[in-house]
Amino acid sequence: MTAHTPENDSIRKAYHESLTIMVVEDFVIFSKEVVHALPGHKVVLARTIEEAKTRYDECLPNITFLDIDLPDGDGFSFLDYLHAQDPASYVIILSGSKLEDDVTRARQKGAHGYIIKPFTHGVIKQQVEEYLKLREKNIKLILKETDKRRFQTAHDAQ
Repeated sequence: MTAHTPENDSIRKAYHESLTIMVVEDFVIFSKEVVHALPGHKVVLARTIEEAKTRYDECLPNITFLDIDLPDGDGFSFLDYLHAQDPASYVIILSGSKLEDDVTRARQKGAHGYIIKPFTHGVIKQQVEEYLKLREKNIKLILKETDKRRFQTAHDAQ
């Protein structure tokens, strides 16, 4: 059983909070579709890369849905920026491009998924579920390592 400590309690609290999701998309209709697909979560919208940089730093989203064709540049450069600023950022590409080169490039640059527009609410929800599964796995690993260190510290103190 995991001990109740401030560290573990904050991890548990973070696990149960609603998500903050950022959508970087210049077409409002697609942004609104993501919002409608995710009731109960905070969704932050950005229409340009520059706006996205500011909003990302303000809200620190759990997930970012990112278009690759934006008015002030391509989303791949923003993906590079995100990974440089926050290597653990979780990004899903949201694009009208069906080109295999774009899908491959997204994977190579560290995107966790690729959704082709138009999309259904189910596809968006599925990506969020994948994120939640990964987050649960990571939280369990952290808790296990914490318990292991505590046991070792208690054992060493005897």
